[in-house]
Amino acid sequence: SLVFTRPSRAAVASPDMGAGSAPPGMEVSIPAGLYGMAIAEPAHLDRKLDGKLVYYVEMVRVQSMLLLNYLVMCLFIFQIWAMDQRRQVAECAGRLLMLEIGCVFLFEVRMLIDVRKGVNIIWLLWGAPESAAEPTSGTLLGSPRRPKASAAKAGAVLAHEGAPEEESLIFRMYRGIRRSQNDSHEIQWKLDGISRNYRLWCLLSVGVPKLLVSFVLAYLGGLYIIRSPSDGAMVVSTASVVFVAEIEHLLYVAFTSDAMRYNLENMQPVKLPLNNRLRLAGWLVSSVLSPLLTMGIAVLVVYHARRSDCHDFTWTAQEIMSGFQPRLRGAVVH
Repeated sequence: SLVFTRPSRAAVASPDMGAGSAPPGMEVSIPAGLYGMAIAEPAHLDRKLDGKLVYYVEMVRVQSMLLLNYLVMCLFIFQIWAMDQRRQVAECAGRLLMLEIGCVFLFEVRMLIDVRKGVNIIWLLWGAPESAAEPTSGTLLGSPRRPKASAAKAGAVLAHEGAPEEESLIFRMYRGIRRSQNDSHEIQWKLDGISRNYRLWCLLSVGVPKLLVSFVLAYLGGLYIIRSPSDGAMVVSTASVVFVAEIEHLLYVAFTSDAMRYNLENMQPVKLPLNNRLRLAGWLVSSVLSPLLTMGIAVLVVYHARRSDCHDFTWTAQEIMSGFQPRLRGAVVH
């Protein structure tokens, strides 16, 4: 998600704020889900502070959950593709044309959310600041959260023998859900200082697969909706493919602790610079191009399916309005 930061009151009230002043920045938050957890949690695991057992178990668990998500998603996508090969458009006359476009459009809107999440992940990995601080020997990423000069003595999983910066991951998670509002020493998760190798790994294991799965599901799911045997089945098919898109969220909520979700969902966003050109481009893409492109994709998928299954179908006003005629006649009778 994107959050625009407000300028300070002093900057707003200052009469000297001119063309040379920096405009407000933009905060990119990591998505709360399996994809965000696969990026953020390894960045905060430490072999020394969390213990080797917790470190390796969590590493394996996070990657296993991510792999499980991909396997289940690919299983459903393959099944949808197989059913698409066996089915055809139920009615070529055009009676269900508007319902087809409406259902496919709503499904593509849902998939647009996943595409934007994938783009935000790539943007976040690209814009996360690098740190010149010397990495801690026990961390995977070399995060500067714990300077090497601070010799941490809290090596036990639930130990609390040092400053908050020296606590283990499990204890930090525990404190996250029990801290008071006046606790100023609470350490907030952040991605500052991640290495280039880790950025590349997250890009190849999270960002790119996320986009590929979303694009394939958006296309095959649209065909699956159109080739439903009836209007009632078409509505059910729309809910079915939306359910497939929600698999990642279901796995995240079911198999992630409340403390882990709290830390991930309250993670410090990455601040990116923002100028008027980017502001205009963001408005144009989100508010103008996205609705038009989503509707265009829905119409294109419907057109492709009907041209493949109904060779005599033509896009005429009579064919399009034929979907409204039975409903209009029923309204007149009643």
